[in-house]
Amino acid sequence: MRATIVYFSQTGNTEKVAYELADQLQRAGYEVTPLLFEDMADFPEALHGIDILGIGFPTFFGHPPQFVLDEIACLEEVADGTGAFVFTTYGGATAGDSLFDTALILAKKGYRIRGGLKIEGSDSYPQGKDLKINVNRPDTSDMRLVDEFAGKLIEAHGSCRDGLDPIRLAGTGEFFVKNRQLPRDEVIQDMRKSVEGRIVFNQSQCLFCEACKKSCPTRCISTGEAFPEFSWKCINGTKCYQCVQNCPGKALRVEYPGSLEDYIKFRGSIADTPEEKSRAYIMA
Repeated sequence: MRATIVYFSQTGNTEKVAYELADQLQRAGYEVTPLLFEDMADFPEALHGIDILGIGFPTFFGHPPQFVLDEIACLEEVADGTGAFVFTTYGGATAGDSLFDTALILAKKGYRIRGGLKIEGSDSYPQGKDLKINVNRPDTSDMRLVDEFAGKLIEAHGSCRDGLDPIRLAGTGEFFVKNRQLPRDEVIQDMRKSVEGRIVFNQSQCLFCEACKKSCPTRCISTGEAFPEFSWKCINGTKCYQCVQNCPGKALRVEYPGSLEDYIKFRGSIADTPEEKSRAYIMA
């Protein structure tokens, strides 16, 4: 049995989950290939002739990064009902429709959805770090959920059950139910306005160490003649602030659109109910 797990990881949280899933599948006898999204085009053979495909990513504003959806949309259709599962890490407020968004595209490509998993990680937004939200997560208890999910995933795939309807992976929060039919970009842009800060670059403090370039998960920072050059493409325009957090000279800083109290209020407006939070995974 062959499995490929394709993932994007901004801070390492999603990668941690991806490799734990790979380890559990290997223990069950699968030959597993972990693959970064950015390497998909270079290793097409990793996606051919497999029994199950895993897709993992961090959630931004209740949705996957757009480039993740674009890459999935470019996958070839499968006629044999190849299995698939989706997983995400999120900062503790909500995973929203991220699992649903990805599973829906995979299902349209012919994959049989075996399950979806959402794991809480540390809030990597500057405000979240200031507030110390979900520090050191995923933790041991989170990884136990990953192992539990892997066991049920293997069981579901081995029993040849029908695929899971992607809508079962949709967020149940009022905000996402109300806005699900609206243009996704408009919804995310509106959410970003209240919390996404502007990054300011102070050239006089730049050490030209390229720590920002090395830490950028989407490689949108390049080497300039005297200073790094920022394209600000970021994760489809959504800032992750890895460059700010990894700059040793503090040449990069964030100007917030509001206070920390505003950030707390924003999280509360989109947060999952306790029942939804407890629903860490759903299986076919």
